Amino acid sequence: MFDLRRADLHLHTRCSDGLLTPAELIDRACEAGLYCVAITDHDTIEGLAEAEQAAARRGMVVVPGVELSVQVDDEEVHLLGYFFDPAHPALNEALKAYQEARVQRFEAMLERLQEAGVSLAADQVRATVGYGVPGRPHVAQALVAAGYATSYTEAFQRYLLPDGPGYVPKPAWTAAEAVAILHEAGGIAVLAHPGEHLRDRVFRVLLEAGLDGVEVIHPSHSYYLVQHYRQVARDFGLLETGGSDYHGHRARDDALLGTYTIPYPRVERLRQTLRVRSA
Repeated sequence: MFDLRRADLHLHTRCSDGLLTPAELIDRACEAGLYCVAITDHDTIEGLAEAEQAAARRGMVVVPGVELSVQVDDEEVHLLGYFFDPAHPALNEALKAYQEARVQRFEAMLERLQEAGVSLAADQVRATVGYGVPGRPHVAQALVAAGYATSYTEAFQRYLLPDGPGYVPKPAWTAAEAVAILHEAGGIAVLAHPGEHLRDRVFRVLLEAGLDGVEVIHPSHSYYLVQHYRQVARDFGLLETGGSDYHGHRARDDALLGTYTIPYPRVERLRQTLRVRSA
């Protein structure tokens, strides 16, 4: 018999820059016909326990996940981590240090906005977060709520892009640091949505750092790019993953959920490959 169960290995919750709580996201994923999901919040695994509890009630599977911001020379790249031990001390210590750096960045963003005549209190921004560390998406929402912009998109364009008055570069790990900590915690490192930014020089650095896989299925990938990165994965012996990159803020997000998936048996093969590598 064919196994028709589907998996989405790229989802975000309110613990980083998504709209829904982990439990709400699990409910939405179940309604979309998904059997397996990975919560891949940016630089935090705070939502994992809640997601696992909600998934258990639904008879679903949750893969431990995270999306790390990595710096390769002067470019930011995102790495998806999977199958790691969420209780691993080194991983949790590294994530805690990164969250502290993000808090400092958030405070610097508010200072720069203040200098530009935009008065935005930290509590105003934190009110949009729920839990987790505020980032640019939360600042953008607060700017709209305070009347400094008419839309989320306008807030980003006017204040938060690299040439905007409120922009502060995001703290980032080196590729070697990020891959090493994921491996130490028993996980794998996968390049997220390569079609958006990948250059040969960056890819070489990631391979040298020990990259394990590449996200082949993603909403930003055309049919051509899917075939291209599938071949790249074969050529370099990399694992293949995929997902919707669901955040919930965009009008198209609900249509993406349940559409950009991989077969669940492929998740099991990924897990088995990891077991063999660790043996």
